[in-house]
Amino acid sequence: MKSDDLTAERAQVGDGKSDGGKGSGFYGEMFDWLSSVFSAILCFIIIFTLAARLITVDGNSMNPTLESTERLIVSDLFYQPAYGDIVILYADKLMDYTTQKTGKPIVKRVIGLPGDTVRIDFDRGIVYRNGTALDEDYINAPTMLAQDFPNNTDVVIEEGKVFVMGDNRNESKDSRSSDIGQVDMRYIMGKAYLRVWPLSKFGSIY
Repeated sequence: MKSDDLTAERAQVGDGKSDGGKGSGFYGEMFDWLSSVFSAILCFIIIFTLAARLITVDGNSMNPTLESTERLIVSDLFYQPAYGDIVILYADKLMDYTTQKTGKPIVKRVIGLPGDTVRIDFDRGIVYRNGTALDEDYINAPTMLAQDFPNNTDVVIEEGKVFVMGDNRNESKDSRSSDIGQVDMRYIMGKAYLRVWPLSKFGSIY
């Protein structure tokens, strides 16, 4: 009987160690997984930080979305232009090819991409993309200022270029003007992701 009792006791101890091993394995795997995720996030943050720039808004062409002197975090990391993006860019038509200087960057919103048609009815203040009126709740006022853009006429966006406009439509010099026109995507510095100043408005940009 004593021998049987001893055998049973050893069996119970052995089972306990076995369960403990399984528990240790689970927590070990969980720790490894969390470490991998944390490392990936850290690497992304480091890369994004190195690729990011701090830009100061100059002027009122993006009111009410952005105001002059506000500061933005801009990055071109893995960036491809998309509708509605707020981008910082150099207008290639403003470039001085004698000095190879591009002048100061401008802040605008992407309205049209290569192959799109853009039409603006300046009488009604409505912008159309591919025949559909845009729902632009971000603008300061309807688009009444034509600059050099034809009224109520479809204009095709060229390959490799974007059509950009300021949110303050009647006080913005943008792709409607022949001085800027459609902008080569190679001149896009990046997308504005975050407003960091003033602190009272800290947050993402839409």
